[in-house]
Amino acid sequence: MIISSLLDTDLYKFTMMQVVLHHFPGANVEYRFKCRNAGIDLTPYVDEIRREVESLCTLRFSEAELEYLRAMRFIKSDFVDFLGLFQLNTKYITVPPSPLANGEVENDIRGPWLHQILFEITEHTHVKEIN
Repeated sequence: MIISSLLDTDLYKFTMMQVVLHHFPGANVEYRFKCRNAGIDLTPYVDEIRREVESLCTLRFSEAELEYLRAMRFIKSDFVDFLGLFQLNTKYITVPPSPLANGEVENDIRGPWLHQILFEITEHTHVKEIN
């Protein structure tokens, strides 16, 4: 497992997620992974990518991680309470069984913004609202 904590992301992602919880809880969006490095062939890693996504979706915030976030003056208590229940879900991400005809790997993420926003950092993608 490459990522072993849901805190392994940019801090701004939590501030954005908090805004989504408070202002856009029903928004649905779509992300699509696009490898920006020319000449990188991810084809041999499709199965490994799928396993890493599955592992990522087993992670939960520990009490120590929640207390760390709770100590930040700009993180609200109700948001930390929400994170205590939060878990990424594989139903919102599609890792295709094989690469596209051009050899590229595209992972699609589609669903409630609040419940898949933390996929955005791992995907480095363009976001499109689909409501």
